[in-house]
Amino acid sequence: MCRAGETRVAAAIGSKKARTLLAVLGLRCGQWVTVNVVADALWGDRPPRRPVAGVATLVSRLRAGFGQEVIVGAGSGYRLGEAVEVDVHHAEALIAEAERALRSSEASNGRRKAEEALELISGAGVLTDQPAGEWVERARRWHAELLRRAWHVAAEGALGTGDPERARAVAEIAIAADPLDEAAYRALMEAYVAAGEPARAVLAYQRLRAELTDELGIDPAESTRALHLAILRGSSATELQRPYGC
Repeated sequence: MCRAGETRVAAAIGSKKARTLLAVLGLRCGQWVTVNVVADALWGDRPPRRPVAGVATLVSRLRAGFGQEVIVGAGSGYRLGEAVEVDVHHAEALIAEAERALRSSEASNGRRKAEEALELISGAGVLTDQPAGEWVERARRWHAELLRRAWHVAAEGALGTGDPERARAVAEIAIAADPLDEAAYRALMEAYVAAGEPARAVLAYQRLRAELTDELGIDPAESTRALHLAILRGSSATELQRPYGC
């Protein structure tokens, strides 16, 4: 979390309840969150006798530590102040910009923004100090989807800027997270061809096909099959290049 250039990590924020409150508000990206939603995340099915007062006390303590403008609202609902920036929302904006850049054939710009996003959201898990719950699982799914998109753009951007080794590395990370990620496999196959290793690209395709057959009982998508066929025919890396998202 950042405010006016100041960055705080979770461990420096305070109590677990305070971190939970900020996480719930942070996930809504400036939208109002009712006190009932906050209380449910804080206490679940064992709320205090006066949950509204309990939330207000936490808000007061956070304001004392971060400034009055950090949390807006009182009583029925709250939101983060406009001065607060949450890494995951910044990363989401960067990824959207990166995707637009690649669609405009701006590989270098797209790659740079995707790598910036990955610096923000890669590494530690999401809400690891929180017990399982619907809001926590939703946050984790969102984070996983942002990572997937960032890996795809970073890999495509690396291919477009003549760096097949980075493309291969990022594609493998995406595949490790989701062994059925066909877009990552296509980037991996192209990276091997660009590196002068078409045989390894064919092996990657066979690996994907086996995963899809075993897990879903389906064949790779038409675009993946077409890429495989082009590699078998000996197409060059330049000939394999395609618009982003295809």
